[in-house]
Amino acid sequence: MSLTFSITNILATVFILGALIFIHEFGHFVVAKLIGIRVEVFSLGFGPRLFGRRRNHTDYRISAIPLGGYVKMMGENPDDELRGSPEEFQSRSRGERFAVLVMGASLNIVLAVAITAGIYVHGVPLAKYVEDPPVVGGVEKESPAERGGLRVMDRILQVGDRETRTWNDLQLAVALNPGRKLPFRIVRDGAEQTLEITIGETAREAMGRVGVQPYLSRMKIVSVRPDGAAAEAGLVEGDEVASINGLDVGSHLTEISKALFEKGGESVAVVVRRGGETLEKSLQVRTGKDGQGDPGLALLPESILRKYGPAQAITESVKFNLRQAGVLFATLKKLLTGQLSPRTLSGPIDIYKFTGEAWKGGALSYFSFMAFISLQLGVINLLPIPVLDGGHIFILLVEGIMRRDLSIMVKERVMQVGLVLLLLLMGTVISLDVYKNFIQ
Repeated sequence: MSLTFSITNILATVFILGALIFIHEFGHFVVAKLIGIRVEVFSLGFGPRLFGRRRNHTDYRISAIPLGGYVKMMGENPDDELRGSPEEFQSRSRGERFAVLVMGASLNIVLAVAITAGIYVHGVPLAKYVEDPPVVGGVEKESPAERGGLRVMDRILQVGDRETRTWNDLQLAVALNPGRKLPFRIVRDGAEQTLEITIGETAREAMGRVGVQPYLSRMKIVSVRPDGAAAEAGLVEGDEVASINGLDVGSHLTEISKALFEKGGESVAVVVRRGGETLEKSLQVRTGKDGQGDPGLALLPESILRKYGPAQAITESVKFNLRQAGVLFATLKKLLTGQLSPRTLSGPIDIYKFTGEAWKGGALSYFSFMAFISLQLGVINLLPIPVLDGGHIFILLVEGIMRRDLSIMVKERVMQVGLVLLLLLMGTVISLDVYKNFIQ
């Protein structure tokens, strides 16, 4: 994915980050107002104040940097001069302060669930194989899978201690274990056996990979370029591809991909199903500008439409976001134990790229990505990390257990250490971001 800058992508990124941070701060603002804490500033954006309006002791302002916003409450900081007023944040009970602190991240999580539920109500196409059992349809040459002995039509039951009921499960089990030698329990020709496979890693993010492709019962032509080779051969959008050069589509993905896209100038025999008929076409693959094959068509696996009524959409959305949160915790655990490289973390450049790709994919893709980022933002903010909301909540819980407040000096030292660690983490992530996108 090459890095290109455009006004559209920049605005798409600013909207997602700005909206999610604004929603987060709005959560703090609403609870503070409801329980009578004075909110001195509610800013849309950061930096210098551009304009605004003061109402009921609150400066509602627009600031220069349009990435989110912030809320400044009276008596919020431990070093603020407190007068004991009930309008001061620090003067309120621990339960009330907890409610203010937790609501920002909670709104991000609620937003993720709401967006996902809305997408489910609308209906979202999903590649069918993703939820199918992981049956191997192709093995890349010289890949960890080939070296470990995996073959076409093997059904992968388990990787390490993780059962793999679907391709989603397999992809996750592999991605989170780069460089590790793990047992793959499989079924081959009706009999179970176990293979030892050392999982490889991607060059860019250092995520795990083994080099297998799914068995696909069906592949459809989803687009045909009018002036391309496929159109000349009489292929049309909607044709269901059965075989290419006599090879079954489902179990020969690697060979088929090479026949169509590796090099041009060769004739390929394509058998398709169209309206109950089986047709054989001769496709003369052209040579593209990059020297690779250009068949003038796009193939996609069979897809299903995931669509629910409102009530079930909410239920399924909650389940989905719980699974996503579980993946996040598993990833953080492996990062902390050194089983995953820090390169798996995404910084602002990566987020910009992914946002641009999501925008190109249409509204469903864009809002799905927005829901993903909102969930990450909400969950991470609840972790007991000093400076973040979770750090303040953790201190409140410690004080609740001790039944007394920690001294201002202790709180300041904790926040100072947390700020230094956070700045170091941000510096590392941004440095790796630059390395991945401009140097590697």
